[in-house]
Amino acid sequence: MTRFINSSDLLPNDWRFLEPLSKNPAISWDFHYGRARNVLERAVPRPALGRYRAAFSAAMAARRDPNAVLVSHLPRMSAATNSFRKRLSPASKQIAFAFNFTDLPQGADRARLSRALQGIDEFIVFSNWEIGVYSRLFGIAQAKFQYLPWAMEPPVAGPDNPAAGRYICAIGGEGRDYTLLARAMAKLPDINMVIVARPHSIAGIEFSDNVTVFTNLPAPQTWRIARDSLGLVIPLKTDTTTCGHVTLVGAQLLGIPLIITRSRGVEDYVEDGHTATLVEAQNPETLIVAIREMNKTPARTREMALLAQQKARLQNSPAGWLSYFENVHARRCLNATGAA
Repeated sequence: MTRFINSSDLLPNDWRFLEPLSKNPAISWDFHYGRARNVLERAVPRPALGRYRAAFSAAMAARRDPNAVLVSHLPRMSAATNSFRKRLSPASKQIAFAFNFTDLPQGADRARLSRALQGIDEFIVFSNWEIGVYSRLFGIAQAKFQYLPWAMEPPVAGPDNPAAGRYICAIGGEGRDYTLLARAMAKLPDINMVIVARPHSIAGIEFSDNVTVFTNLPAPQTWRIARDSLGLVIPLKTDTTTCGHVTLVGAQLLGIPLIITRSRGVEDYVEDGHTATLVEAQNPETLIVAIREMNKTPARTREMALLAQQKARLQNSPAGWLSYFENVHARRCLNATGAA
């Protein structure tokens, strides 16, 4: 029997990760949520009290169950959970899942995280490039890292589209270079662009009249905008930005043509001219050419999108993540048999 004890602080309290897909009766799932749930946790943003509450309760649950494996989601929850694990349940294994940073920590923050992450058994990243980056940054052996492709079900596009007409779109908020996109669209007055972003990602940017901007739309409405578009642009900040996987894979699963920045963080998911069009980071001219081509030859970009869709259905299914946890369980059973 293996019990996977999950700790997370950004996900809603009804999130059940892979539990609905898991059919193995020898595997069970437990969840500890760190979203603020009382006045004090909402009033004190730093330190994140809800995160530490969930990390503590997860470690206590592992202490009570010798069959437990801690699964912490995202780096800072992993650091918090590991800090309690080492004190309360040092024999328990821990997997740091979705180990990904929008911006790499620096200075004292990096030093603190380096200490807090020591002792975690495995780190799951969503690009091969991140393995070397995080290994060097935190002084953790590369052998502890494993790449798993980002996985998700095809997004559900709702019935309501607040945009109209013929347009290309851009969606998402983390690691985006919307300033670059604004510069490119100012030089393409005959092409319409619809952006769905988070307020912080477009703050202070002036867009030309051919750009419509929405913020904080519900996911079904956002994906309806994307699905009705000629294609989707993901302008990343640099050639090493490791963001955009949700948007990228979601678009692929829906068969939406893609223009994306050529970044080491997404190179596992796209092939230039084959499944997507890649453009140089911080270069408005290459972005202009790509957007103009997408607008002019939609049939060609649709062909690439259909090929990307076929690959994504195979490579980016949640079944891949479930297989990983099944293997963790199998290894534990094998080790237990060997010890006996």
